[in-house]
Amino acid sequence: MAVGVLPGQVNGRLHKMALDTATEAVSSPIETPPSPVARQDSFCRPFFWEVVSLCDLYSVVHVILLPSPLRGSDSALSPRNGVRSTNGVNGHRPTSHAHAPSRLAAALANLGLGPAHWTATGVSVFTAVLPSTGGYASRSDFLQLRLQDFPFPISKIHGCVDALKKYTPGCLSSSIVNSEDGLASLIEQAAGVIQWADLDTSVSILELQRYLLAVTHELRDRLDNAPWFTSQPIARKRIALIRGRPNLTAGGPVYRAARALGLDLVVVDDEGHWLQPDTEDNRMHREAFLATDMTEDAGVVSRIIASIRSYPLPIHGVFTLSDNFFVATARVAEALGLPTSPVSAFETSVDKYRSRLLQDAPGHTARVTSVAELDTLLSPATNDPIFTPKYPLIVKPTKGWSSECVSKVTHPSDLPLAVAKATARHGSAAVIEPFFDGPEIDANFVLLDGELLFCEIADEPPCQADAAAATVHATFSPEALTMPSALPAEEQATARETLREILVGMGFRTGVFHVEARVVNSAVEYRDDGEGVVDLVQKETPPPEKAACKLVEINARPPGYRVSVPSRHTYGVDYFAAHMLAAVGDAERLRMLARPFDHAPEGRTRGAQYWSRLVYVPAPREGVVRWPSGLPPCEELKRRRPDLKDKIVVAVDYCVPGDRVGLYTDGARTYVAHLLVCSRVSRREAIMVGEEVLRAFEIEVEDI
Repeated sequence: MAVGVLPGQVNGRLHKMALDTATEAVSSPIETPPSPVARQDSFCRPFFWEVVSLCDLYSVVHVILLPSPLRGSDSALSPRNGVRSTNGVNGHRPTSHAHAPSRLAAALANLGLGPAHWTATGVSVFTAVLPSTGGYASRSDFLQLRLQDFPFPISKIHGCVDALKKYTPGCLSSSIVNSEDGLASLIEQAAGVIQWADLDTSVSILELQRYLLAVTHELRDRLDNAPWFTSQPIARKRIALIRGRPNLTAGGPVYRAARALGLDLVVVDDEGHWLQPDTEDNRMHREAFLATDMTEDAGVVSRIIASIRSYPLPIHGVFTLSDNFFVATARVAEALGLPTSPVSAFETSVDKYRSRLLQDAPGHTARVTSVAELDTLLSPATNDPIFTPKYPLIVKPTKGWSSECVSKVTHPSDLPLAVAKATARHGSAAVIEPFFDGPEIDANFVLLDGELLFCEIADEPPCQADAAAATVHATFSPEALTMPSALPAEEQATARETLREILVGMGFRTGVFHVEARVVNSAVEYRDDGEGVVDLVQKETPPPEKAACKLVEINARPPGYRVSVPSRHTYGVDYFAAHMLAAVGDAERLRMLARPFDHAPEGRTRGAQYWSRLVYVPAPREGVVRWPSGLPPCEELKRRRPDLKDKIVVAVDYCVPGDRVGLYTDGARTYVAHLLVCSRVSRREAIMVGEEVLRAFEIEVEDI
């Protein structure tokens, strides 16, 4: 670690500002005398700098700048604080630097850092990030991704390296940083520079020291396992998205990830899609739009292939985020010789009957296309011995998503109704399968040639249909999601390995996969703690058998937008980016970007920067949406409840005034918003905040 004060002291050093410095010697506040705002060049003289070897991959340079009036005061950071003023050495004030042009000011300004007008109200802190080795940038927004939701406020982040471009590190030595020019050179050669929110001028040396130590520790947890650069040049590639997203809210994270990765995105979709017009805004999101008839018939694959072949530039990969186009997209990739998993794997994943058979016990599962076929199956005269219904059981469409038309059946008389509901959706058959009693989980996998690069397990608390008294009309629509999981470590390991083996056994070896499952015979169960908080707690009686993981369904894609974004915030892993890198066969960057944060506090899964709770807000009634305050409900909530605002990470409204909403859509609950909240204190606090957000959320729905 190198530390210094500048200018006027080329070879001088602070007395390290270490924690072992006596509190009495360092606790005095920085006092700012009344004075008009100084010129910018006068302000931009570093009071303090510190070079820290963060880890094998990075060093950082912290630079502290004081307001000019403070720098000119005899009382500012006086010798009793253990530090000499930057205006001089040994009590002597140089006269040649008062208003000399500052190269450091110019270096910061060239990066777009620093406020438009330097004021006398704050102590400014900058951190330059200096990679130990150079190479080619994996993505342009690397720092923004790794520093999201940093516990100390950030004013600006400037990434100095574009995606795919080469970065060459400079020399970092004590002789280089012993002058202001040397410090400016470090800023100029940094791969990225962070401007933190100003500190109050009343901050003491001890408080400043503690702040820098905390920032350094947090930076280490976010960067020490995350390489930014590859050793080999990265070829620029082009990728086709089969079915563009329905709106910018859902598609924004995908388009931004492609841009950050240096991937040129081509969208294939129906005529009239919102991304088709060749506007400046649309060109920010995609390189081109290929209007294609996407009718789901026998010719759709040929039409997509023809569109892609008609494009004059090479396309190196195809992908989709639409469940009903998994198989078609795999066939397109196979026909064009592009990276993909086997078509047969996708065919099994989208058919809930076939995927259930991967883990089925004889006589537990059946498939019917109508109520009449169900009656025949259950007829005493023709009873199929391979199916013996055991209640409760689940009935769902063999083709479907988002818990649409999924029913829990506890009595034989309700089975025909559940089958009728399931077969009416998408014109598909119904699968009848066991109901597995146990905590439900979402497990998200990033695989590379069968190797598990990253796995996240999140807990879904009980929904309507989980209740003991639930009827066939209750839904499995999720109500919340809590990350990371509170299942015992051994049960998480069981789920992880069981589900990975299923994926690999199907033929999925590389990509991102969202798997839903339940853990039977778990040692924990959902229970009210007596204070209104429902969460997983140890069972009073241990289960009679070892815990096992039971597959519910496989989605050969990242989790939906509502879950992928919270996962990125919690762990720092961008599933959309990983999905696209797998589709173009970029194994090196896929491996690099599948690394979560390195936080490891007690009681939290390693890699999660906090506990988080994703809350779904259901429509309170049927009718027309109104905004009485004129503000979107999420924004109105944050203004009305500032006590909740700082804990809300993501808030998304689905409706605008005039929209009509119902209680249910296609057999699933209708949601009007979702919010992600976090806690660095405890999982319990995250759950409590989530519940309070749900109670406090207000949306007006008028009768139609």
